[in-house]
Amino acid sequence: MKYLGIYFDSKFNFNAHIDFTVAKLITIVNMLVRTAKLQWGLGHKAVYEGAIVQILTYGAPIWVEALRKSKNLTKYKGIQRLTNIKIAKAYRIISSDAFA
Repeated sequence: MKYLGIYFDSKFNFNAHIDFTVAKLITIVNMLVRTAKLQWGLGHKAVYEGAIVQILTYGAPIWVEALRKSKNLTKYKGIQRLTNIKIAKAYRIISSDAFA
């Protein structure tokens, strides 16, 4: 069930919400890269905080416990890694620790 943009399931594990958010963000990041042609006119910080972070954290007080599962946390870290790679114009083989 979707209510106010948050997907609920019968066990309240929010896996569907996290999967939906990750898929949505992959699309958004790829559209931003194509549109900006890797030239971030607004500044990468404004784009990241204005678009990506807002979607990642929407409704977080409700579903934050779902991030205790390593599977869900890995999905969110993957989105952050993808965004960082696109902003830094880096290769995909760079470690996630390099962005920390």
